[in-house]
Formats: sequence, structure tokens, C-alpha cells
Amino acid sequence: MRNSLALAILSLVPTFTHAAVGIVVEPKVYHTPGGGPRVEVSMAFIAGTMVSAPNAAGFMQARVEALTLIEQDGAIKAYAKTEVLGQERLDSLQVDMIHQETFDLAPGSYELVIELRDLNSADTSTVARYRAPMAVGAAPAGVSISDLLLAERIETATAERPRPSGYWPVPLRSDYLPSAISSLGLYAEVYGTDAAFGTDSLFLLNLQIEDFEHKRVQGAFKRIQRAKAGPVVPVVLEMPIGDLASGNYLAVVEARDRSGALIARRELFFQRNNPIQRKYDMESMASLDLNNTFAGALTDRDSLAEHLSSMRPIADHLEQKIIDDRWKDRDIELMRRFFYSFWINRSSNDPEGAWNNYKQEVIKVNKLFGCRAMKGYQTGRGYVYLKYGAPTP
Repeated sequence: MRNSLALAILSLVPTFTHAAVGIVVEPKVYHTPGGGPRVEVSMAFIAGTMVSAPNAAGFMQARVEALTLIEQDGAIKAYAKTEVLGQERLDSLQVDMIHQETFDLAPGSYELVIELRDLNSADTSTVARYRAPMAVGAAPAGVSISDLLLAERIETATAERPRPSGYWPVPLRSDYLPSAISSLGLYAEVYGTDAAFGTDSLFLLNLQIEDFEHKRVQGAFKRIQRAKAGPVVPVVLEMPIGDLASGNYLAVVEARDRSGALIARRELFFQRNNPIQRKYDMESMASLDLNNTFAGALTDRDSLAEHLSSMRPIADHLEQKIIDDRWKDRDIELMRRFFYSFWINRSSNDPEGAWNNYKQEVIKVNKLFGCRAMKGYQTGRGYVYLKYGAPTP
């Protein structure tokens, strides 16, 4: 699993006394209009690595002392020390404890240091330590977008828990999303749109999921919102991802003007583990009406067979078997129906666009790796390029 620099897991195997607390840490940088950067350090204390003990009211409760330090060149620039209390329970079962500290910092390079002490542990001298570099940048000129945060849920800020944007996102504790997670929560802030467009003027927010390798929007996983310009515009999204297959992806926020021109963009990597077995019902495929579809316009048998063959690198095992069968029989109606179903499965909103995007990659691969005896997509290098994307420089 690919982890961001700001995400670390210190998960020690618990002993009977739970000598060390497991922690997940994720700092995010936001900006205060007219001020400087605001760093929110979110941390989760992992259930099962803490000791629960009776509190004064007789309930079982975890208690962790969290010391958060911001260091620069060996000097402490900011710190917070908090006793974090878990849920009160009648049993000793635990859930992760969520804690957050906020610091106003000048732009620069820092070290983030966290020390955790389990106050219920018999061994109070044992401290779990986390240390990682942390870069804090100044707000760029013009329109800009904050760090993106994957959220477990997004709550409304209250007087007890104030927040400038009015929202309180509860961070997701990983950038790895298993099939049990059925929706993607996303939080961000957009700055400077009032100066760029005029206060309360409308602009566009694109919220989308792209594949990591090619940065192509994944079918229906896109939302377009009209937003009113202001000093801080919160971005709140919850998108169903039950049909998002396994793979590496980018969560993307784009700010565009009313003509659709891109003004600012921010992206965040995440990994999805959600095996999907695509099904092809031959009876249903036989009843497909392909009139007035892009597949219905494909009338040359050999060209269509070539298109199907070029799709093999991104096909699953069942699809590869169907492609091989169609290559042999060259039944144009069966080829067209499978071709159309293949791209509907990948982009129900715009199957033609998905095919055209992929076809451009096939053309590129054929030019790069093809020869007289073999198409580029049939070579090992072409296959890998189409399946996983262009190699990184």
C-alpha cells in the first residue's frame, strides 16, 4: 500500500499491560484569510493498544496523555499537551480514539513529534513516539485549494467545537479503502475566489475520482457543483464507491470559472480493494439495441476485431476469454454487443468517451512499440503501458 508522507502507523503488538499505544497521524494544512497557515494534526489511537480502567463514575474508559510538539532547527515552536478520554463503557471493549490539535504556524519546514503515554497502564514510563518531517507552505497567490482530507464522516461545527468553515471532518484513518467502505468522504477548502471572481459570484467545483496511472475520470464518479465565491469556500463530498473496482486512484478537486477553464486543482492518492467480477449475460446482450450508439456505427468486421484485441490488456479473465472467442468467430453482431457492454461496464455515463480515451492510448502504444510483425499493444511493453500507465521518469 502506498502511504503519504504525513501518514504513519506505529502499531506495536500489545502485551497484557498494553505498554505502547498504536497511533495513526495525518497533518493537513489550511489557511486563514488575512492570516497564515493553520495546521490540523489529526490522530487516531488504535483500539486494542490501550488499557481500559474504571473511572470515577465506575465506567470503563481509556485515558491517553498526548504531547504534540512542533520543532524547527531543534527548537520547539509550538506544543500541546492533552489528556484524551475514550468512550465510557460498561465493558472493556474499545474503539479507536480520535484526537486533533491545531497550530498557527509560519511557512517553513518542521518536525512533527508526538509522544503518547497510556495513563491506565501499569507501565507509565513507556512512551510511544512518532516523528516525521512536516512542510508548511504559504497560500499561493490567486485561487488555491487546501490539502484534501479523506473523511470517515463530516459533522457540523458547534460552539464547543468551532471551525472557520462550519464543518468538522472526522478523518479516515488510512488511504487504503477496502470493500467494506461503501462511500468516499472528502473535505477541502478553496481560497481566494472572492478576489478572483467577485464576492458571491458563481464558479464551478469539479469533484471526481481519476485512475492514478492515466488521470482519467472513472465513469460516474464525478460531481459538478456551482459554488459562490468567498474568502473560504468549504468543499464537502460524500460519493458512493460500491462499484469502484480495485486499483490506485486520485481524489481530485478542481476550481473552474464559469466558462469551464481550470483555475486550481488538488489531488490525493488512495488505494481501493474491491474485487468486482463483471458479468456478461448473453441473453441480455442479444437484446441490446445498438441503434444510434457508437458501437452500432462500427460496421467493418476486421477493424472491430482489432479494437477488441486491443482491449485485452485492461480486460479481466472472463473478458479476455470472450475477446479471444470473438477474434476467432468474427461474428460482427456479437462483437458489437460485447464491445458496447465492455465500455458500459467501465463508464455507464460516457462509454464512448471512455473508449475514445483508451483508443488514443492504443494509438500511442502502437507508434512507440509496434513493428511490421506485431502491433504495439501486443508487445510486452505495450501491454504493461496500457494496463498500468506510462512509466514514471
